[in-house]
Amino acid sequence: MKQLNLQSKERSDFISNFENEIARYTDILCEKSDEIVYAEHIVPHKGKEIIPGMEYEDYIDIKKKDLKGLTYDQILLFLKNTSPPNGRINKLKNFLSSKNIPFKDGLWTWNNKDL
Repeated sequence: MKQLNLQSKERSDFISNFENEIARYTDILCEKSDEIVYAEHIVPHKGKEIIPGMEYEDYIDIKKKDLKGLTYDQILLFLKNTSPPNGRINKLKNFLSSKNIPFKDGLWTWNNKDL
């Protein structure tokens, strides 16, 4: 699924969306005006959470000025050709590091009971 917001020139592509007995997983790549963001969202099923209601987002932010010729479409193709569900984010980190492309990464957590 591809979405394009013509006014803000943002783009986002769902790479995968699947569920197993533990959680629902969604991977998405987004292009913003000055950066590209890859995120893996994890929503554990009730009873499978480490902390009840906790959700997770593992992410990578890449500044466009640092891409060294790499494009959004090339990153998207790389991600789509990487086997889900395990290791996609680490493979992207290794790929970017091998090209000497700096990035910021991290893990966000929040409790949906607080929303």
